[in-house]
Amino acid sequence: MKHLRGLDCSIPYHVHDAHELILIRSGSGSFYVGNAIRQFQTGDVFLLAPGVPHWFRCDRAAVRDSDEYEFVVLQFYKSFLGEEYFDLPEHGMLKRLFGAEGLALSFEGLTRDSLAELLLSLPQAIGQRRLMLVLWILAALGDNPQCAPLHQAISTDIELGGKTSLDHIQTYVADRLRDRIYLEDVAELLNMSVATFCRYFKQSTGRTFVDFVQEMRIEHACALLRATSLPIREVSEDSGFHSMAHFIRLFKRLKGLTPQAFRKMFA
Repeated sequence: MKHLRGLDCSIPYHVHDAHELILIRSGSGSFYVGNAIRQFQTGDVFLLAPGVPHWFRCDRAAVRDSDEYEFVVLQFYKSFLGEEYFDLPEHGMLKRLFGAEGLALSFEGLTRDSLAELLLSLPQAIGQRRLMLVLWILAALGDNPQCAPLHQAISTDIELGGKTSLDHIQTYVADRLRDRIYLEDVAELLNMSVATFCRYFKQSTGRTFVDFVQEMRIEHACALLRATSLPIREVSEDSGFHSMAHFIRLFKRLKGLTPQAFRKMFA
């Protein structure tokens, strides 16, 4: 467990293989999680699954000399009580917290102080008491119906056309991001007409194929903006956009800020 306090509790960009529970006991700012950029404020509670990239950046402009940020962070492995513990019928409410890989959840309606009291008691607890505290914390989360995903992961385990899973479609798109992708070619992979493919894809994924391609291109652009110093125009072209204006407009709609502002957040 980590207890971060001070005028700046910013958490740098990182990924880890444990679940992470974060309580914002005081403070505000912005954070990047999965494929979304959000704002955080005092009282927010987040549960991040293993493998979800994230960082938190405090809003220094809003800080006064008397203010102090305070984050309480708990990392744990789902298997800390055994691989099948949370699959038991009596833990149905908890199981939903671990039901989707790459998921990040936010919670509302929790009592900040009571949750903080449980978390801050962990370092002094030993033996079974520590395990019980963790279970009480998870039970409080599992019993809370007001939880929502922080970002929309691109799922690839959906079967389309019988044996063809969405990861095959994703691979096809990823290999052709710089090129124009035609619905006729993708539909042919599944031996479907364009109309049937579009309808089936929307029913299976909840999004249109065009939206799916745009999301993949923007995620590719995000990776380039984070890891390279390529000019924005080259990022746009490498991500398959033939119009710089369209790229910036779509990026801002999906991410809430411009590509330039996104890159500065990782500088």
